[in-house]
Amino acid sequence: DLCALVAAFHLAVETRLGLNSFYGYQMSRSVVDVLTPPLSLILLLWIPMSWWVSLYRPRRGGIVAGSISQILESVAAVAILTIVITFFIRNFGGSFSRSFVLFFAAYSTATLMAARMLLWMVLSYSQKRGYAMERVAIVGTGADTKALAEHLESAGDLGLTLCGVIVATGPAGAGVLGNPVPVLGAAHDIGALINTHRLDRVIAVVSEIDRMTLQRLAATCTRMGVTLNRLPIHTELQATRVRIHEIGSLSLLEVRGIQLTPAQEFVKRLFDITVGALLLAAAAPLMALLWLLIKGSSRGPVLYVAPRTGKGGRHFPFYKFRSMVAGAECLRGDLLSGNEKDGHLFKIKNDPRLTRIGRFMRRYSLDELPQLLNVLKGEMSLVGPRPLPASDLESDGLSREHAFWASERTRVLPGITGLWQVRGRSDLGFDDMIRLDVAYVRDWSLWNDLVILMQTLPAVLKGRGAC
Repeated sequence: DLCALVAAFHLAVETRLGLNSFYGYQMSRSVVDVLTPPLSLILLLWIPMSWWVSLYRPRRGGIVAGSISQILESVAAVAILTIVITFFIRNFGGSFSRSFVLFFAAYSTATLMAARMLLWMVLSYSQKRGYAMERVAIVGTGADTKALAEHLESAGDLGLTLCGVIVATGPAGAGVLGNPVPVLGAAHDIGALINTHRLDRVIAVVSEIDRMTLQRLAATCTRMGVTLNRLPIHTELQATRVRIHEIGSLSLLEVRGIQLTPAQEFVKRLFDITVGALLLAAAAPLMALLWLLIKGSSRGPVLYVAPRTGKGGRHFPFYKFRSMVAGAECLRGDLLSGNEKDGHLFKIKNDPRLTRIGRFMRRYSLDELPQLLNVLKGEMSLVGPRPLPASDLESDGLSREHAFWASERTRVLPGITGLWQVRGRSDLGFDDMIRLDVAYVRDWSLWNDLVILMQTLPAVLKGRGAC
């Protein structure tokens, strides 16, 4: 980052000199040196300032999304730092180049982005060959250990290798409840296991180990320089945001439900309106063609309109191109025995109710295009949890059987596409939908929405999980 700031500084100076003809005040190199703050002072103060504002704290959303948020914060910080330094050393701001500050901020964005992309490429190259990977083990034996192991195994950009699990009590060969990774040994041999498997980090599932075992783990990991993390809450509560809150010398865990801030909701809505309007304009000719094909190929309305569950559990009219024969809902009861999914999902491959054009639209998700109207009306978002039929849930839009999941997913607008769609659609089960819905809301960022949108087109063209 320091190298990126050096490059941005010199680029900003050269740009200001190169644009002299566009300014009323002509600058020379010596004048620019007077009207800009010393680069050495910016770099010197950048180090303690970045620590003070926690610019390099771990971020949600993986390496790429985390880097984006760090870059934006870094650019804002360096611009403020430049102005403050200039204010105090250049006659209290009486004379300094404002255009230089703007150029410096713009170039800082570009150079920091380039530096992070280069770093990301180097890390990805190294990790594919087994280098630069943090070696991790989990201490536990039950369902929470299994869920944590599956989460770490499925996450692709965390930069770690899950070596296995360490049973809290009993012999080294004791079984772990359905655990997908090998058992390394028992917790009382933690020192030997750290050396044997070259562990960098140990995660203890507190709900499954006793206090004395946890104390021994802490003492050994501290002595051997290994990071010890504790998973202090059950997996069903991991859909919350947790942070440390200190009261005097007492450290407490503060647990908050998932919810977007007003600023995040504004940014997401602005993005939906802008991109949704552009997509609707671009898709209008294709939608007109599909309208004619549906109208001419089968009886019934062109649009299928049905109540779906939206934000807060409120029902809204959901638009799709009709892909089934007229009155298909009345035939659903006869097909319940053939349902291939569980929970609140109803999917049948080669559904006999589909029309010929409907089968084609389903394969490439073309029947979803009218939902752009739902987006512009504010009933849906481009990206979010998939809206479920109101008839499959309770009258308040929730679920008695899966109350926590239903409550959490209704905190945001439902989406045309989402993690479920790009990860496999109907190939995934209902449990996967629950996990992905909660993960989307917990880790929401505009960058994640962009990534999901970019992944949607390849997923649609492959037709994976379509039925």
